[in-house]
Amino acid sequence: MQGNLGKHFCRACERNRNNGRRIRMTDASAYNAIPRAVRSLYEPQLEQFGIIVHRNGEGWSGTGRSTWGRGTIWGMPVGDFCIAYSHEVYMERDMALVESPESAYACACMVSEDAKATMPRMIDRPRALLDGSLYSFVQPAGSFSGTLHRGGLYSSRCICFLPQYFEELDRRWPGTFSGMFERFGDTWDEEQSRIIMSALLGTGPQYRPGSALLIQARIEQMVAALAASCAGDDAACCGASTRERSGLALEAQAAIERMLDEGRAPNLNELASMLFVSRSHLCAAFSRETGQSVGRYAKARRIERAKVLLASGDSVAYVAARLGWPRPSAFSQAFKQATGTSPTEWRDAGKR
Repeated sequence: MQGNLGKHFCRACERNRNNGRRIRMTDASAYNAIPRAVRSLYEPQLEQFGIIVHRNGEGWSGTGRSTWGRGTIWGMPVGDFCIAYSHEVYMERDMALVESPESAYACACMVSEDAKATMPRMIDRPRALLDGSLYSFVQPAGSFSGTLHRGGLYSSRCICFLPQYFEELDRRWPGTFSGMFERFGDTWDEEQSRIIMSALLGTGPQYRPGSALLIQARIEQMVAALAASCAGDDAACCGASTRERSGLALEAQAAIERMLDEGRAPNLNELASMLFVSRSHLCAAFSRETGQSVGRYAKARRIERAKVLLASGDSVAYVAARLGWPRPSAFSQAFKQATGTSPTEWRDAGKR
């Protein structure tokens, strides 16, 4: 299958071998400018779910449905050897998912509970970091498969690197980034894990002008901080005082993302319990580290998630249930208060 993927997706329209749907690729020339080795990291998912990809701001996104279920995907290439992307798939029947990377690649990712269960079968020696929803690994080239189960929600947010990414950096700064590609296959310490988590939280789906530059800067900052930390550069890596300042807010943000992944409304009491701190301590630390309250941040993330789902064509009722609103009317009221327009108007206008 892998040898045909490039030709399969270079065409504007091709038949999906798994379910007979037609796969349409808009803005084909821009999409095909992404190097084939990078595209091979996610094209099998597009193929199997019949996802239609189109230009969306400075990146691309798509949605699709097949006999297996439905899914959405977003991606932002960062040069020729790196990509940030995220996907969410809801399964309506069991399916054997096949991934076929043409090149070895390093990856850092945040995954849902259902996606986490597939990691040992599809990934070569995944390394769980912090609370277990954060992973780092190096995957060899080849073909890998695992079963996605009916009723499961499989979502992830990833930053992936080909070896050439670090080779290019090492040519510019000799010796600084040697061994960094392989390092993703080892265990990171707590501070390094927080650096990775911070970058992933800042590289989700974005559509506004300048987002490509912003995501590139966040990834480069992550790589530079990890390299400095591995080299023992105390001036460049975070010390104990920074850990005290930045750790709790990052953990709370990651916990909020997990709760939204699971279709639950973020709740301050539950967050504090999950993080083994008091409500007052969490609120004070979060406000100090981010400049906003826990509730305001959670509300904003929930609305942003809703925008992505609506942009993919999902119904108001589905989005409300998917993100934990008790009724569609409650979701509609919250969405209009936040955006000034109703969910239906937003979806129909194709806003991002």
